[in-house]
Amino acid sequence: MKAEAAIVALIMVLVLPAAAAEPFAFRDIRLGEGYNALAQRLDFRDIEVALREAKHRGAAKPDLGRRGYGCMRRDDPYADITCVSHEEKIDGIATREIRLQFLDGVLQQFSITAEIGYLDAVMQAVGAQYGAPLVEPASQSSGATYSWRNGESKITGYAGKDLVFVSFELASYAAATVHKKNRGGARECR
Repeated sequence: MKAEAAIVALIMVLVLPAAAAEPFAFRDIRLGEGYNALAQRLDFRDIEVALREAKHRGAAKPDLGRRGYGCMRRDDPYADITCVSHEEKIDGIATREIRLQFLDGVLQQFSITAEIGYLDAVMQAVGAQYGAPLVEPASQSSGATYSWRNGESKITGYAGKDLVFVSFELASYAAATVHKKNRGGARECR
């Protein structure tokens, strides 16, 4: 009996904190994942190629794959590649967009933007995965702010006048943007 209690205590001390320290995710999009893995799962399409092909076919819309992600290279400190979907839904709720930011082939930051009328539903969807957020009440100049944090990442949700914006960010993202800015330009994603 004492041996079993010791094993349970050891698991609680060693395993549970490690699980809590994983980068945040939303559904099947996890911070820290590689571009290639997400490209396969989310069916990314190069937006420039898709637009050219649509024009060539005389199509009104480009083919952006199963989940609507168009990707493009960027030359600024915040991403080497950005992928955006205007088709993803959260529990059946339309989003304005889900935007993924990659630096050096790693998902450093992603955001969900939806109409403000969906604020409660979006926060409930995130809260269903991570529990109740820390909430800063609305002020005269801004809406409420919702936040979740762990050692690897953070989630911050903002209630604006017209939109709800939720940002998922690796703890290392700020340093990665400074590093990219200092090295001067984009590098190829692998």
